[in-house]
Amino acid sequence: MIKIFDFLYFGLYSMFALIKRVGEEDESLASSFYSILLCTNTFLFLFVVKWFFGNIFFFQPLNRFLSTLFMVVVYLVWYFTCRHYFLKKENFRRILAQYQKNFEVNKWIGSLIGIVYTIITFLSFIILAMCLSK
Repeated sequence: MIKIFDFLYFGLYSMFALIKRVGEEDESLASSFYSILLCTNTFLFLFVVKWFFGNIFFFQPLNRFLSTLFMVVVYLVWYFTCRHYFLKKENFRRILAQYQKNFEVNKWIGSLIGIVYTIITFLSFIILAMCLSK
């Protein structure tokens, strides 16, 4: 599981490395964006759970407040988890060295993986939300 986690980070890093920036570090951008995608994936899972079990997990009067609070907490957990794992522990150096060695023949594959993961995450969120709202 951790290999998939690392591999998707490499894909996002490669995607951000395509555009040269001044004053921004690609590993920090990839970590922050990865937390957004993981948060979106968590909400996808929760939409499916809500569809199967209904509104039994939330009290009706507090539904809006609890939902908003829960979304903020989920995002913050993913944000600090990614920041700690990739940046504070400097695992991004190990991940980049490992996968850049594996993909040195074709450097576009990592970028393509990051782009596809981003598109699939957001499209599946939109499609599932539209289907469940009907």
